[in-house]
Amino acid sequence: MATLASPKAPIRNQVASILAQIAAIEIPRKEWDDLIPNLCSNSTSEDLNIRLASLKTLGYICEELQTDDLNDSLKNNIILALTNNIMNGEETPEPSRLAIKALLHSIPYTAPNFKVQQERDFIMAKVLTACASPDEEVQESALHCLREIGTQEYEFIELYFEQICQTTAAATKSKNNKVGAQSFEFWTTLAEEEAERRSKNTCKQYIEKCKDELLLLVLGGL
Repeated sequence: MATLASPKAPIRNQVASILAQIAAIEIPRKEWDDLIPNLCSNSTSEDLNIRLASLKTLGYICEELQTDDLNDSLKNNIILALTNNIMNGEETPEPSRLAIKALLHSIPYTAPNFKVQQERDFIMAKVLTACASPDEEVQESALHCLREIGTQEYEFIELYFEQICQTTAAATKSKNNKVGAQSFEFWTTLAEEEAERRSKNTCKQYIEKCKDELLLLVLGGL
């Protein structure tokens, strides 16, 4: 843990990976229960190296662990640590880059949060703001997060549908091909989700509601 403060980025990255591998063994066994709270606390450190290393470690841990490996308290700690580090206008965008990438792997942890309006609004505000970030790497990862939310929290995106339409429409015009592609991927994934839901009568017809505007976006992207 102390080595996360190393001034050398390659060392911090290797240690972050090692910690995540150990966490993947011990946390499901309810061991090393102070690791995640310590990392979440360090994600607010004034020392940028510690902050970045802690965020990277959390990201690796989210990749390794299954949803059932963590209790709701630890999940909340992780989500709060990551979302609080997604900010526009920082001198360095690196914390936001690491936080939004880690959030992508922790979307499955947010299911309980989406049932609480205040928490749901907070997460969506962070993701939608990041989708319009001046940093293209943050923007690309945020759109990927939005895509995952669209599938996992299909019922709730109705509450943010107008904002989602505006955000993705703006992203399709990005000069960065990866950002534009992620925006179209959101609609592709949503269309596939609705195709499956029609047979179950659980489809909210999101695509139907915006088909004319969506067709214009698709044709504009050709």
